[in-house]
Amino acid sequence: LHNKNDWDLVETEDKILAICEIELEQYKINFHDVLTDNGHASLFNKLTYFKYLKESFGFKDKVAEKNFLEDLLRNQEISTVPNNFKSLELDKGKIKNNSPLILTIRDTQEKDASLHTYPAEENGSLYWKLFKQLGDYKQLWYIYIFAALFSAITAQIAVFTNQILIDNVLPTYNLNTLILFAIGLGIYKIFDLATTLYKNFVSIHLGNALDRYFLFSFDEKINSSSLSYIHSYKKGDLMERVSDSMKLKTFFMKFFTGILVDLSVSVYSLCILFFINKMLTLIVLSVMILFVFWFKFITPYLKQNERLRYIRKADFISKMMEKVEGIQVIKSFRIERFHSNKIYSSINEYLRIQLRNGYVDLINKVVVAVIIIFSSVLIMVFLTRSAIETQIITLGQIVTFIALSSKIFSSLKGILDDNMTLQENEVILKRYLDFDEQSKAISTKGINDFVIEKIEFQSINYGYLPNELVLKDINLKIRKGEKIKIEGQNGSGKSTFSKIITTLYHPNSGSILINNKDKKFYNEEKMRDKILLVTNEDILFNDTIYSNIALGKDIPIAAILDRAKEINFYDFIAAKEDGLEFIINENGKNLSTGQRKKILLLRALFANAELIILDEVLSGMDLESRNKVESLIENDDTKMYIIISHEPINNINFSKKYKITNGELYVLQHEVNQFY
Repeated sequence: LHNKNDWDLVETEDKILAICEIELEQYKINFHDVLTDNGHASLFNKLTYFKYLKESFGFKDKVAEKNFLEDLLRNQEISTVPNNFKSLELDKGKIKNNSPLILTIRDTQEKDASLHTYPAEENGSLYWKLFKQLGDYKQLWYIYIFAALFSAITAQIAVFTNQILIDNVLPTYNLNTLILFAIGLGIYKIFDLATTLYKNFVSIHLGNALDRYFLFSFDEKINSSSLSYIHSYKKGDLMERVSDSMKLKTFFMKFFTGILVDLSVSVYSLCILFFINKMLTLIVLSVMILFVFWFKFITPYLKQNERLRYIRKADFISKMMEKVEGIQVIKSFRIERFHSNKIYSSINEYLRIQLRNGYVDLINKVVVAVIIIFSSVLIMVFLTRSAIETQIITLGQIVTFIALSSKIFSSLKGILDDNMTLQENEVILKRYLDFDEQSKAISTKGINDFVIEKIEFQSINYGYLPNELVLKDINLKIRKGEKIKIEGQNGSGKSTFSKIITTLYHPNSGSILINNKDKKFYNEEKMRDKILLVTNEDILFNDTIYSNIALGKDIPIAAILDRAKEINFYDFIAAKEDGLEFIINENGKNLSTGQRKKILLLRALFANAELIILDEVLSGMDLESRNKVESLIENDDTKMYIIISHEPINNINFSKKYKITNGELYVLQHEVNQFY
């Protein structure tokens, strides 16, 4: 039994709030904060998922349980929750319940807590995952690391120049010694400059190589991800992830290089300090330990705020993109202020989190500065006191000790000062690694050389949620040269079925047979080349008419013009001064609906596909053009056509006509062509 009732928001809001508030109260989590961050439906869905994990697997302890829940509610997007736990959704101002109602009998025997099996914690470092993915680029990074460390060590030698000058050169009162020292210092400075330039030279090439890797890699993830997976993300989120890919270079070099070099310099300096004064070295070591504790204390706050900031930023970008894309409708209905208020609310949420993060970062900088000031003064007092009382430490050693300790403090201060940037980039890295469907690799084996003579769909079932099927027991067969029409109301499942046919979506169950063989025996890449879907919503690129039709193929101009004449599009091309080089605005905004659809149709006609699905492509054309297009399809016996349309089509002799109603496909018996 499935409960699909649409409950009015007013009637159900109190119930949802009560359930969520009771659940959160035991964890001392501010109910109103998480409600504002998530909304009613998402909050309830996340708590449902959390309760399942808690009851099915358990957590290490109460602290781990609360930490997981807080991270889920405050930092994770709803897309991270499995679909079968998204039982509520907000649809047109109403909360819709998608969950099945199942009767169960509670086991009276209480389960032993010791029987819980705890899932293995994922301890793999994000940085280690990234490092393993770099492949051939590791070698260039090794060179960069060597250059950076060598440059840093060379620069460290400069610390001792002052000590040599004070303790060894000046006391001689010898001009020749001073000249010799100056020559040596000059040679050292030139060598130091050369190592720095070499490091920068390598960093330029490494940065360029990393940009290429991350951007290409993200594009490959898009290519390999299923359509349904990509559609589960907002446009703003996807655009933000593209932007993230361009920032990863800085993060990689900063973490794996900058921090590594700083830590190496600190350890190296600490070892030298130990030989100068063991007692004062312990003070420096104590400060380093204090820095580590402060880093661990402040980092969770910065990380949590950065994750939330990215969620709000993606939401703002999505709303702004939605406004830009729908600006014609917005201006026509005079609802600019309504959409602006939605955007302002999103901006205010984003700025509120950004301000909070700024305050945390400011506190971090103040604490670090105070620690360094106090430590530096303490070291100076101890050193000068020791020099005055014992006269064991020379003036040069004092200068060296202060310089080395300052190097250590400066390195650690740099890490802590950049902690917010580091956490921001860690969020970027996590988002980059998380965007990976881990979909099954496309098979390049199987039958390569084939012509589709017949394709058959047997008992196809498909649903976005496991408990709610959009398509139910679909059966359809089409042979070469046949034309089939599928009609149905909006939301009946026509477009979803068209994506199943082209393998953009994979059915939950059922079989697809090509020439009486299961499609798994065919090379999937070759099969996709032979089945083409053209929809009413297909995009036109901001490029020439020719490029939008050819899509990278080399098609003779004469062939395009001949086809254009057949569908009443030649006059439009000829009227343009640039002809086929006429630039189309983004998504065809400088074209009429009919002109736009003729370009989509020409794409299909010049494709190598043997089965063409036209989803509402014929609607919106003038009557004369439409009649010509229908006649063209009718006379083409080299391909199979599936026409999805809710309008009558008079000039195509269909072998069969189907109707989809509530996800079920019916043959319209009175319109079956008996010839087939």
